Amino acid sequence: MTSLLKNLPNWLTYLRIALVPLFVVLMSNPTRWMLGAATVVFVVASVTDIIDGRLARHYGSVSNLGKLLDPLADKILVMAALVMLVAQRSDVDGTPWIPPWLVVLLLAREIWVTGLRAIAASQGVVMAAQNAGKWKSFLQMFAIGLILLHTPGEWFEYTVDYHFWGINLLIISAAFSIWSAVDYTMIVWKNTPPESL
Repeated sequence: MTSLLKNLPNWLTYLRIALVPLFVVLMSNPTRWMLGAATVVFVVASVTDIIDGRLARHYGSVSNLGKLLDPLADKILVMAALVMLVAQRSDVDGTPWIPPWLVVLLLAREIWVTGLRAIAASQGVVMAAQNAGKWKSFLQMFAIGLILLHTPGEWFEYTVDYHFWGINLLIISAAFSIWSAVDYTMIVWKNTPPESL
């Protein structure tokens, strides 16, 4: 049983990756129920990110594989969601649900950090997620969840514009994205011999 619990964080990471194709299919040309199902799939995948990290720390099962796969799974999930959301158009004026420039910025950051991880791995350095990167992931997942809800909702007699708050949280996450990218760049710069760069 203990062995199963120690391996559970990695299995949850695999599940998060496996849910991405289902999310993409649901968002390809979504009806109202498909959008709702895609939202549920995204939320479940996002929750596995919180659970697997806590389980790994609780059972002392933090591994190099987990350090590599966990942020990679987050990237795959978030990048897939951003691409599918920018493809959605407003029924009112035809504008994308997410500004394309914001998606390009966030995807460019992910590609940059993935490259840095590859350089670090070639030098035997495994880069675990930094605090700024963790905040970035949390804000992005929360923001995407709000954007998926899209239409305004009622909370305690107040109307909440989910899309508005989602976009603004995504912009804030972009600041954390740049901050964490600088952090990762400095880590690689300090741990990699000049001749290897």
